[in-house]
Amino acid sequence: MYGRRPLTRLEAALYAALLGIFVAIFAQQMLGTMELAERAAMQATLINTTSAINVRLAQTLSGRRADPADWSRRNPFELAGMSPPNFAHDADLASLESGQWAYDPAQAELIYRPRLRFSLKTSDGQQALRFRLVLGPVGYSLQPRAPFTWE
Repeated sequence: MYGRRPLTRLEAALYAALLGIFVAIFAQQMLGTMELAERAAMQATLINTTSAINVRLAQTLSGRRADPADWSRRNPFELAGMSPPNFAHDADLASLESGQWAYDPAQAELIYRPRLRFSLKTSDGQQALRFRLVLGPVGYSLQPRAPFTWE
């Protein structure tokens, strides 16, 4: 009868090696998917914040609010009237945990420190991404301080 005999050492080793290969491939794919999701969440936070700031700017320019001052030195999350749940209010920038946002008032920059950064390449070699609020011809935008690619 097939299946009632014990496995030989060779068969057990082959099954274990195949299982190990499948687990390694699955883990690599899952980490890649998690990194992709983190990048999408970061981009969504930037887009939502920029949109909220530009809506506030439009309301200000249409006369519904007070005249705008230079907003480029202010906290974008404060201007937008929202902040993500992983925003560290008054955090020490040197000990910023991975996966958190912070605001650096000295540089007037938003800082995001990604959890997963296997495919993140920054031009300045930093582990944290920094974004500056810049007034353009149409409205405000959050521009990265140093170029990066996150594939």
